[in-house]
Amino acid sequence: SEFSSYASSPAVNRDATDLAALVHGVLTPYLVGVEDRIAVAVDIPAGCPLVLVDRTLVGRALTNVIDNALHAMPGRGSLAIRAAVSAAAVQLAVADTGAGVEPATLRRIFEPYFSTKVSGTGLGMAIAKRNIELSGGAIRVESRKEHGTTVTMTLPRAASSGGRAVLHGG
Repeated sequence: SEFSSYASSPAVNRDATDLAALVHGVLTPYLVGVEDRIAVAVDIPAGCPLVLVDRTLVGRALTNVIDNALHAMPGRGSLAIRAAVSAAAVQLAVADTGAGVEPATLRRIFEPYFSTKVSGTGLGMAIAKRNIELSGGAIRVESRKEHGTTVTMTLPRAASSGGRAVLHGG
């Protein structure tokens, strides 16, 4: 399924999207399975502006990022999802306290078929990057071995103008 997702050219339907609802929709199914070992915190400010994205594509990207974070913490750990608002964008950061990755691995993290896992296709982060960029955003990863990883997705804000969503600032 990941190969099909990566190989296809998905139709992009950018729409004003409630980021908190999107995050909670993706995160909720994971909570039952990790509640006894992973502390999960979500901090999305009240009144966070809508983002202008394809909610399906961004949801898939977020799923891949959360999957990686949880796989990096086979024992105990914490997962923090935070949003920060700027004039033109909302930055969504997903931070884990997992194993982290080496600098050489970090440089290749978005390459298709690159993986450090025994199982999987190595397409998760390539798909995440493609989906975020198709939605008009950007993605970056910071990591320190044995200290965890933070994936930050910058998503364009939506603004209302005459009842339709438009890209903030123009």
